[in-house]
Amino acid sequence: MTNCSTSIEKLLAGRRNKVIVGHYGSGKTELAINLALELRRREEKVMLLDMDIVNPFFRSAEQKDQLIAQGVEVVYPQYALSGVDIPVLPAEMLRAFQQKEYRCVFDVGGDDDGAAALGRYFPEFTREPADVLFVINPFRPRSDTLEKVMELIRAIEMRARIPLTGLISNANLSEETDARHILEGRALIEQVAQETGLPIVCEAGLPKAVANLDGKYPVFPIERFLKPEWMD
Repeated sequence: MTNCSTSIEKLLAGRRNKVIVGHYGSGKTELAINLALELRRREEKVMLLDMDIVNPFFRSAEQKDQLIAQGVEVVYPQYALSGVDIPVLPAEMLRAFQQKEYRCVFDVGGDDDGAAALGRYFPEFTREPADVLFVINPFRPRSDTLEKVMELIRAIEMRARIPLTGLISNANLSEETDARHILEGRALIEQVAQETGLPIVCEAGLPKAVANLDGKYPVFPIERFLKPEWMD
């Protein structure tokens, strides 16, 4: 796994529970997987909770064998890997709030429909607030303008009933991405930060894309785990 820059130590510290939200295609699941593995390098007990009850593809539970092999516990809906679309979350999700020796990463379904799953745990998140991080890829059609991003943020916060605490820039065009794309996408991310008052927690990307950034924001080099077979 790529060694993470010490500049994101604040992200890794923070609150015990990390919630990753964002539009479908933003890369939130990749971020959730990488964050869980990076935390595992520093912590004895880490749990990744797949709360995506919307999208049956590209979900963190698909990587459960690799995650478990690296010491990350994985909790996911019973039907997540079966191809059956039944939006049911297991009672085991409550372990994230009960077993406080764990650092937990929640991978939440895209858009406001997915965020509704968070609303089920409103009492738990009220008792113990989490870092709720919104992932933005400004090269996706539904998050390519300030108006679209703000509409999505308002919808997610309303359905989840918990406020966002930070933004993660994941500006990318898949394998074609380089530093120029991340810098190009930064303009929109900074507009969102100014509009919401939320901090830009980090700029994420494949190592080759983030290697030559200017250091304005913390950098999170990530490994890609989810991709269709035709990209191999």
